[in-house]
Amino acid sequence: MAEAVSAFAPKVQVSSDGLQATMTFKIPDGKNDVPKFSVQQLLGFLTSANVSFGIDQEAVARLAESPVYGRPIVVAEGTAQVQGTPGYFEYCFETQFNHKPTIRPDGTADYMSIKTIETVKEGDVIAVYHPAVQGARGMSVRGQVLEPKPVRDLPPLIGRGFERSNDNLTYTAKLDGKIEVNQGKINVSPVHEVSGDVGIETGNIKFNGDVIVHGGVHDGAIIDAAGNVIIHGLIEDCDIRAGKDLFLLSGVKGNEKTVISCKGDITAQFVEYAVITCSGNISADYFFKSKISCEGRIELTGNNASIIGGFVSAVQGIEANDIGNSFGTITNVAVGVDEERLAEFDILAKKIESISSNVAKIKKGIEEFDRLGEQRGINFKEDPRRMQLLRVRIRDEAVVQEETRRLAQMKEIIVSGKDATIKVYRRVYAGSNITIDNHHVSINDNHERVEISKSEEGVKLTRLVEQAASN
Repeated sequence: MAEAVSAFAPKVQVSSDGLQATMTFKIPDGKNDVPKFSVQQLLGFLTSANVSFGIDQEAVARLAESPVYGRPIVVAEGTAQVQGTPGYFEYCFETQFNHKPTIRPDGTADYMSIKTIETVKEGDVIAVYHPAVQGARGMSVRGQVLEPKPVRDLPPLIGRGFERSNDNLTYTAKLDGKIEVNQGKINVSPVHEVSGDVGIETGNIKFNGDVIVHGGVHDGAIIDAAGNVIIHGLIEDCDIRAGKDLFLLSGVKGNEKTVISCKGDITAQFVEYAVITCSGNISADYFFKSKISCEGRIELTGNNASIIGGFVSAVQGIEANDIGNSFGTITNVAVGVDEERLAEFDILAKKIESISSNVAKIKKGIEEFDRLGEQRGINFKEDPRRMQLLRVRIRDEAVVQEETRRLAQMKEIIVSGKDATIKVYRRVYAGSNITIDNHHVSINDNHERVEISKSEEGVKLTRLVEQAASN
């Protein structure tokens, strides 16, 4: 009889997470009488499987009364641990911007759709902290305590231009200005805002922050900003310098007098008759008879997406629909690293080497003063000759440090232009002159949909077949 009981004993299984136990009765084979098990016997089977918590006494009683064969029946359920929520900050302002224009249904680029910066007013709530909520323990059907993962609070926000409440939960702006998150820090910085045009009536603008002009800029005005510059109106006959990004949302009609310098990226609706130098990337609709030098990439978007006339260079590459025009306007386009930039790199490297050598000689001179002082028992530290050497050493060491930093930046730019190409999605016209690194070619016939790159033989044009136009 004991063997029969053992043969028909239900199988107890515990789920992998330990939160559920099931009991499965074997299907009768019709040859032997199937024994019935009492509640105590069934509980004994659970005990043998180390199931001790969350037992459903009613389910066990039902199985004792009316066994269910061939499928698992839940007879015990544990309590799942409740995971906690780590502390987090809820920012009350936009932290991400897409600096590319929206393309309208007709294919034109809507540069006024670009959101450039986020501004706040003094007293605005800029962030709310939600403290960590610790979880709750659970229990497996085998009586094992299930610990939730520990969660932590975050340290208070750091930065400038804001203050936090006594409970460290609410952060408010201390001034009107631009707000941004940079490497985990929040900064609220002042913004110089002009409601109309910049010109004779307003005078020049020099500001250690961001400048927003809701009108245009003309009459030979100068804008010199350490931060971003955003200009909503048309730019004519002016000088603009931006320490960060530059947004020219209505374009540039330079009249051959406008000079623009930007340490970041430039986004412009169009550029005509202007001189531009840019340390970052440039995005625009078209360039017309302008001199443009870019250390990043140039991407022309929209239906026009063309370069006509002038000289346009970009270290990392250029993408456009058209280069030149059907009238044969001479258009010069260059990508990669030219000989002039490489020569500048070599000159700077030699300058650093020369100054470093001089610094080493000065250090030896100072050491000689100190050695003689020790031999003769004289303190030479206040000697005018030693003081002069020390001043020169400090000056030259500062120069070496700064020039070494500049050399590293130049090297990074040179490396970034190693495989630069020009992609033309519609047509490169006769009359265009192409330069890649130190290789040149004049285009004498029109070519459609080509990528222009450098080969061992010089400049080559490769048909763009599979790649769809990006504009």
